[in-house]
This record gives sequence, structure tokens and C-alpha cells, in this order.
Amino acid sequence: MSGGGINAHWLMHYRVVTLVNQCRRLIRDEFGARLSLTDPDLREELEAYAERSASAELKRLMARIDEEAGEPEAAPEPVARPARRMYRGQPLPDPEAPASGKSETAPASDKPVIYRGRRVR
Repeated sequence: MSGGGINAHWLMHYRVVTLVNQCRRLIRDEFGARLSLTDPDLREELEAYAERSASAELKRLMARIDEEAGEPEAAPEPVARPARRMYRGQPLPDPEAPASGKSETAPASDKPVIYRGRRVR
């Protein structure tokens, strides 16, 4: 199972983490499985264990997790074109943009460059 369709921020709430840790303890006691909080498929694994479990408490906790964290998302929204990349506060040239008339070695400004008392550019 892939965690691609799951809301990535579902585990960012303190109450949800508390509920998940209770679920992890119940699963460890009943099935002997140790689930990691950093596992990207944690929510699916919790739901799978809750379905197989004989514990009503585990099913109740999973219902509370769904209430607190929200239901899993059907599909992620399409990602818009990323923001322009910056380096030291200056935008980097777009690699997909057509090349301009300036050479890549030309300075960004028309300000003369003085090196050791001599004008270099």
C-alpha cells in the first residue's frame, strides 16, 4: 500500500499522536508487531490491524483518529509549477526559459568591476 493518497499532516496533532501510540501498544500486545511512527504507511497498517483485531478498544481508537485527523484524502491535488529558485536572495535563471542574449559569464549588473585599482569590466 502506498501513502500517496493520505493526508501527510495527519500525524502533526498532539492528540492524534497520543491515540496512535495507544493503538501501537494494543497492536503490540495483541499481535506482537511493532509499528514505527515514521513509517509512511502507518495509517494503513493501523487500519488493517484494527480490522483484524478482536479488541473493541482498538476499533474505537481508530474511529477517534479518523475524527481528529480527518479522513484520508482521495487523491492529492496537482502540484503547480514550483516557485522560482533563489540563491542568496537572487532568482536563479530558469533552465526551461529560452537563452537570452547575455552570456553566462556577464555580470548581473552594468556596474564596473574594479580589481586592485584597475577596471576589469
